[in-house]
Amino acid sequence: MLPWRAGRKVAEVGDDQLREMAEHRGLKLVKSRRRKPGTGDFGKYGLTDAGGKALLGIGDDGLTASAQDIQDYLRTSEQSTWKQSADTTPDRPASPEKPRSPVPDGEDGPVRRRSKRAPVDRSAPGAREDSAPELQKSAAKARPKPSLKLVPKAEAEPKPKPEPKAEPAPAPVLRVRAATSADSDALSALLSQLNGVSLDSAEVADNLAAARKAKAGMVVADLDGIVGCCGWAVVATVHRGAIGRLTALVVDKGHRRRGIGTEMLAAAETALAKAGCRQVEAMSDITINNSHNFFRSLKFEQTSYRFVRGIEEQSSGERVRTRTD
Repeated sequence: MLPWRAGRKVAEVGDDQLREMAEHRGLKLVKSRRRKPGTGDFGKYGLTDAGGKALLGIGDDGLTASAQDIQDYLRTSEQSTWKQSADTTPDRPASPEKPRSPVPDGEDGPVRRRSKRAPVDRSAPGAREDSAPELQKSAAKARPKPSLKLVPKAEAEPKPKPEPKAEPAPAPVLRVRAATSADSDALSALLSQLNGVSLDSAEVADNLAAARKAKAGMVVADLDGIVGCCGWAVVATVHRGAIGRLTALVVDKGHRRRGIGTEMLAAAETALAKAGCRQVEAMSDITINNSHNFFRSLKFEQTSYRFVRGIEEQSSGERVRTRTD
């Protein structure tokens, strides 16, 4: 143990603090560069002066001083420097006391009256400069201090309630029902989508009446308006008995591929089954796109071709051609 550490316990400090203490005294701290414990001078320190002259802990084999040795050395150096400074500084001479004039016993000293201050001429320039700070002080005292007023927080205006959104109109529901004479106008426009068919509403009404007399029928698809129709008839045959025939199946161009034709076909088959038919055949127009595939998708089989021509009759010298379909 170094001699200046005897009987003294000093708290250890870090490397940065040791370096600052050394630089404060004009010295330089040297730290071992060893990084592996137990090798060489690992964890040892040394001190040099500003010129690099070794002062403490620097030997031929490396550094030898610990952090505590460096700290003790620096603190001892600080105390010796302070003591040397105190010894070399001369004492300040005491100021001589002024002699006081003796006062006789039983007599009081002369009473000095406070002289009145001469009035200051406000018009003089010097007087204005001297009185300016006093005027400012008096004005500051006379000025009322601002008071803090608590302003109640304004209530927020209630937000207007949002208007309820209008509920969307319910989607129309498809209804398949029997056709009536009141549907003649709509059926006239719908049947005009067939190739070569042009009927007015009166002709449609007459054909509906004739179909009912022949025990035929027609249903319409109503979706806030007529968007499709399906007509059928019972054909009595000798070789196959009563056969149900679909005479017309039309769906408006803007409503196709929505299952409307399938719904009307199901209603027609129900009516034909009640009439005693065991089979149903369809007449598919070759001018309507994809009409054949529609029936094939519903398991209809193509069993024959349909050939059509007009019947010529002489009536009152006029030739009349009548469509059979």
